[in-house]
Amino acid sequence: MSAHQALADQMSQVPPERADRLARALAAWLRGGGTQRADGAYCGWQAPDGRLSYPYPEITGYILTFFAHETLDAPERQRADAAASWLADRIDSGDYSCRPDHGDGGVFLFDIGMITHGLLSYGRRTGDQRLIASGRTAARFLLDHLPARGHPHPLATGHRPEGTEPTWSNSGSAHLLKLVQALISADGAGVTGAAQAAERLVDTMLADPCPPSAAPVTTCPDSDLISLHAACYAAEGLWIWDTARRRPQARERAVRITEWVWQQQLTEGGFTTYAHRTGGPASDRMQSDVLAQAIRLAKLLDLRPDGLGSAVSTLANSLHTYDDKAAVLYRPQAAEPHRNSWSSMFAGQALRLCGAEAGLAWHELV
Repeated sequence: MSAHQALADQMSQVPPERADRLARALAAWLRGGGTQRADGAYCGWQAPDGRLSYPYPEITGYILTFFAHETLDAPERQRADAAASWLADRIDSGDYSCRPDHGDGGVFLFDIGMITHGLLSYGRRTGDQRLIASGRTAARFLLDHLPARGHPHPLATGHRPEGTEPTWSNSGSAHLLKLVQALISADGAGVTGAAQAAERLVDTMLADPCPPSAAPVTTCPDSDLISLHAACYAAEGLWIWDTARRRPQARERAVRITEWVWQQQLTEGGFTTYAHRTGGPASDRMQSDVLAQAIRLAKLLDLRPDGLGSAVSTLANSLHTYDDKAAVLYRPQAAEPHRNSWSSMFAGQALRLCGAEAGLAWHELV
């Protein structure tokens, strides 16, 4: 970083008290049901005109993990209970489909993991045995679809739908490292084999070569492009495993991945969707969930990458704020940017870590 860039980064830093205030505002929007439907489901986003996207089981799982660690008033508790009931009803009826809007019944193992951890986390918080039982059921489904050796496939069918292009979400496995969080939770809930499955996921990843001059993770086989979103998920899973099980090698690989992600930072402070394996960012269009993940990882791993100050400032300036609430704009440069729920959860934790009360347990991570 040049002296000019270093000065600009220093000047753009967000004071801890502002970071805390923004984190609280994001939490208020989420607790207030910013993207919740009347049936309890949480959706991925809210359009500028107020319309909601499709109901999203994965994101409903995330929000339950969020609710499990929040102080809730009576209306907020009702919203959380409704979200939990909607998700448990699906699992109890054997409906594991992850994108109801698609209508194809596709089951993504990553999403099942986020559902599992959300149900178990909120079930423990409330003492609701039905939710814990549903979480165990989801965990056993997950275990039934993880291989005894080698990298797992992201879809329960074991192959992507015919005619679709391979992507990190339908063909890659790096992001599935975050499943260790759900598996550790399931182990704590008495699900046999969960801890061993988590260890296999980590060991398989650590056995992969880590080239010194290219991306230390592959997010889609046979592609030059690396999904920064998926790479961050991989690093998050490795951080979780080291934090919960004390595995220094997992932390070391998480650091390698996170440092590489930060090398892809855009000039204005944000991060784009994809980067080339060896050639830098593949676009100049910022994606806020990656930005929040990169900041959160840097803080969790005690890293001080060049550009951290400008990244935090960019995130803080990428919020839609009103009253005492705030929501993350997924792509702030879009003509009509939507207010995004998962990015808001990531950002709330990232800003909290930049505030005066830094700290995040492995089971709190969304």
